[in-house]
Amino acid sequence: MNKILKSEYLHIFILTAVIFLYQDIIDKIGWKFAALFDYSPIDKDGLFMAVSVHHIFMLLISLGIMYILYRKKCLDFKMKPQKDKIGIKYTVLYCTAVLIYYILVYIIGIATNSVAVYNYELNAVNVMGTLGFQLFLSGTAEETVFRALPLVCLKNVCSKSGRFFDIMILFLTSLLFAVAHINFTVPLSSQWIGILYAFVNGAAYGFVFLRSESVIYPMIMHNVSNLISVGGCYLYMILSNAA
Repeated sequence: MNKILKSEYLHIFILTAVIFLYQDIIDKIGWKFAALFDYSPIDKDGLFMAVSVHHIFMLLISLGIMYILYRKKCLDFKMKPQKDKIGIKYTVLYCTAVLIYYILVYIIGIATNSVAVYNYELNAVNVMGTLGFQLFLSGTAEETVFRALPLVCLKNVCSKSGRFFDIMILFLTSLLFAVAHINFTVPLSSQWIGILYAFVNGAAYGFVFLRSESVIYPMIMHNVSNLISVGGCYLYMILSNAA
């Protein structure tokens, strides 16, 4: 391995570490910022307002950093909406696959009596608030923080382009996304499926971002996936109570 290639790998892994620290710090600061406000008049069960403020905080800070990098380094973070056949194709395929996956999950869960449900009241405020967060904010903020910003920055330090480097930075950013979904207060053995699910989804979102050159499609995929996940559980709870 020549010195130039070694230097390139070093730059990629150093930048990955910096991105990891940024994502960890902005997550913690975002929660501290969200904790400054009282949401009880709107969200008495604490389900959606704090996490919404947290995600808005992360989104705005990341957009600010991206704007600086755009002005200073001319980096294009692919934030503009654009009609792209590849993006549309993979978005439709992904959303269809997620819908089928959750249908199968609930069929198996009902058959084995193992469906986990939410432990809060499904009133209008809770349902609209949580589904609104999933549809409009969850993927929008996280795809900015975990996809557009790191993938473009990592590609910028690669003097060589090609499938190998795309796969490497896709793996690294997906790994960071999976790590961000780890709850370190409980054993890893009890959450490995969720971590793997986050990694696979992160890889899918990153792949579509690189292929379509637009973060809008991963945002749609992410938001719709979360909406199907949460909304599917609500539908199951409503139907179970009605039976």
